[in-house]
This record gives sequence, C-alpha cells and structure tokens, in this order.
Amino acid sequence: MAAVKTLVKPSLPAWAVNQLHWHHRALVDRLVTAAEAVRAEHQRALAGEKAAIAGAEQAHREVLREAVAAAKDVLTAGGHALTPGTREAVRDTLSALPSPDANGRLTRPLTPRGLDALAGLVLAARPGPIAAPGAPAPRSPVATPVAKPGAKPAAADEDAARKRQAREAEKAAREREARRKSADAALAKARQALADADQAVEQAERDLAARQAERVTARDELKRAQRLVEELSFGR
Repeated sequence: MAAVKTLVKPSLPAWAVNQLHWHHRALVDRLVTAAEAVRAEHQRALAGEKAAIAGAEQAHREVLREAVAAAKDVLTAGGHALTPGTREAVRDTLSALPSPDANGRLTRPLTPRGLDALAGLVLAARPGPIAAPGAPAPRSPVATPVAKPGAKPAAADEDAARKRQAREAEKAAREREARRKSADAALAKARQALADADQAVEQAERDLAARQAERVTARDELKRAQRLVEELSFGR
C-alpha cells in the first residue's frame, strides 16, 4: 500500500492515453503501424527510391482522428470534461507514438516528434566512403577527375545525385526541426494563454456568484425595510 501511495498520479491526457493502451489496444497498434509506415516512406525517399509519403501520412491522420475520438469517449465516460487544452495534449501524445514511454503507465503527455525523427534517417541515407578490399585510395576533393577508358559516367552521376539528394534532405530536416521548435513554442504559449483564460473565467464565475448572493441579501433587506415602514405607517 505504501508503494502505491508513492506512485505519481498521471495527468488527465496521460490517463486517457493509458486507457486506450489497456482497453483499445487494437486501435493503438493500428496508430503505431501507420506512424511506422510514414517513417518507412520517408526513408525510401531519402534513399532515392519512389515513395508514397502523402498516402502514408493521410492514413496516419485518419487513424489519429479515430484515436482522439476514442480518448474523448474515455474521458466522457470517466466524468471528465474535454477542454481544448486536454484534447490538444491527447493528440500530441498520440502523435508521438510509437514511443518507449507509452507503455500504459504515462504520467504526463508526450511531445510529438514530427519529422525531426527523420534526422537519423538522413544520416543513414548519406553515402559513406566505404573502401573495398584492394581499392585505390580516394582522390583528393581538389583533384580534377580524369576519365578512364571504359569508365561508366552514369554510375558517377547516380552517386553524385544521391549525395546531392542526401544533402538536400538533411537541409530540409534541419529546416523542419527549426519550424517544429517554433511551433512547439507557439503551442506552449497558446496553452498557457488558454489556462490563464480558463482561470480568469473561473474567477469571474465565482465573483458573479458572490454578487448574485449579495443581490439576494440586499433584496431581502429591502423587503424587510419596506414591511417595517408599512407597519410603522399603519401604527400611526
């Protein structure tokens, strides 16, 4: 019992995603599979292969919407209100799947990795200088390439194209990472603004209730004063 008391109570969004893990596992597995498919298509693109990125991302968005709706049902069934902040945190956490932290025991929401997770794919896609046994040492970058008889310029062109594509993909990944960080900052600011607004509304509601109670009291006092005046008037 003492060990249970020491456990950290999960936040409401984390609790909702935990419930999906334990009671809607098939849906969570579908979401993970869709996310892995998106990653695989990006990996094909970085490798210079034909990729169906748009279709994979569309499929992932559809399963994500289904998972968010299921989390909403879980919260409603548990008697919890789904505020915009809670919904956004649930969506972010589901967007972060797969994650080793999402094991049904989350205590706080996760941050979606987005396309910054492709940074490792970019590095993996970059061709490295692997020397074959007995191969001559690579030329200096400043040396002027000299075509040899029987050489295949098409292979060199393909290699240069792959390197160029890898550089462009790496640059795009860095730009996406910068945009993601900016979006994360804007999201955090918006969440704080929403929390402040919710708090202000709650305070205003409490103030309104207090003023209404004061009005009722004042109205009762007015009635008593009116009766007293009438009684004194008749008594004269």
